[in-house]
Amino acid sequence: MLTSSRILRLLLRLGLVLALAPFAALMAFNHPFFDDYRTAYWTHEHGLWGMQQWFYLTWSGRFTSTFFMTVLNPVTYGWLEGVRPAVFLVFGLQWASIAFLLRTIFQTVLRANFAWSAGHWATALLLALFCNATAAPFSFLYWFCGVVVYQLTLLSLLTFAALALRAGWGPAASQWRCAGWACAPLVLAVAGNELTMLQAVPVLALLGYALPRAARPKWWLWLAVAGATAAAAVLAPGNWLRVAATAPPTDPLHAYRWLVLGPRTAYSMALFLMQPLNALSLVAAAAAGLWLGFGSATSATARLVAGWPRRHWGALLLAFGALHTVGFLLFRYVLVGPPLHRARNEILLLMLVTVLALAWLVAQLPAVAQLAPRFRRFAPALVALAGLFVVGNVPVAWRELVTAAAPFDAQMQARYSLLRAGAGRGQHTVTLPPLRLPTARLLMPLRQFTPPRNLEFDIDLTPGCDGNINDVTERYFHVPNVCCDPQAPDIVVRH
Repeated sequence: MLTSSRILRLLLRLGLVLALAPFAALMAFNHPFFDDYRTAYWTHEHGLWGMQQWFYLTWSGRFTSTFFMTVLNPVTYGWLEGVRPAVFLVFGLQWASIAFLLRTIFQTVLRANFAWSAGHWATALLLALFCNATAAPFSFLYWFCGVVVYQLTLLSLLTFAALALRAGWGPAASQWRCAGWACAPLVLAVAGNELTMLQAVPVLALLGYALPRAARPKWWLWLAVAGATAAAAVLAPGNWLRVAATAPPTDPLHAYRWLVLGPRTAYSMALFLMQPLNALSLVAAAAAGLWLGFGSATSATARLVAGWPRRHWGALLLAFGALHTVGFLLFRYVLVGPPLHRARNEILLLMLVTVLALAWLVAQLPAVAQLAPRFRRFAPALVALAGLFVVGNVPVAWRELVTAAAPFDAQMQARYSLLRAGAGRGQHTVTLPPLRLPTARLLMPLRQFTPPRNLEFDIDLTPGCDGNINDVTERYFHVPNVCCDPQAPDIVVRH
């Protein structure tokens, strides 16, 4: 016989599946965009290894991300549909990294009863909240190069944290093995993106404070690896050329940015946290953390956490604050503005994960644990989480999947056929119609469907024969002129 609690759990799980399903399904209709093509034809021009050197010297010190964007880019080898399994694989790895970290914290370090199933369902909740709330999911979930630079680096940072914790508190026989394995994701996180490089600093600092004394040599190993990797990335000549291009010293705000760096950082963070879906999603993550904390902790866990001195909590909260401030600080310093949308995606997901974990820890405090019976009375109110999925990206994703994904795929495939045929005939100009879709915001963001404040990219060709997307299409498909004519007839026969 099903009890009310089991029915509630089944309803919650069904809701999470329905919330995540359209975002995953849209990956089956994904297509390359902008840098996916650019890094591919640059690799054709410079060679697989020459491209690494050229990029390092002219644009970016993110040498691990550059490797993935070129050598492991399916578009480099002409497999345009290869971005689909690639982004799906990274999304699966992101899921695994969050579940792995949560189980390591609660089960391995704090000795709670936290099964893998609990970790996976908690991760499902976090990813559903993220996908529903984030303003620009395209650059985090679907754009291959964006996935590499932001999602792959974040999951690397989370994986490093989990392996580092296992190196300190896991079984003695496997501690050094975990410490060695932790170096690989640490390099990916530090070299792959300046954002995760800075976020690794409070993670390493907290590990240095919290690890048992016997594990201190492992921490010095990670510090050396992170320092050497950061030096190689930061000192890249291309980094400084990119900074000069994105935030030139002629910017009137650039000269005095130091004077207002703190207030502007706080302002950017406040605006981010006051966005309704961000705020409600973080509250939901905190509530889920309390609920999991009340249900999975053991008496040994409660005694362990209750026995922490104040300095432990102070170090934890200081690292938590630094972890979520450095991103806003970085962009206020470099761009003299708020974080880019693709960086906000990463910041939001990391914030959701850490808020849930912190709430779980708070649930172990005696004063808070006493509230558990009252909290459980309101457990049915968790069904109200479904309300979040009605007003965010979830209904948009379902509508896009049902009405626009297949037409988008068909029109893009028809474009590829015309471009390849034109290149084969030596045709000077190929004229294409714009994408004609009933809606387009998540998988294929178009200006006419996306609120201006959320528009990071318009993925379509620019009307006429000039524009960034037109240019990269010309170079990749070897057609001298790719033009877009709004009056051009459809290239896909509609039945």
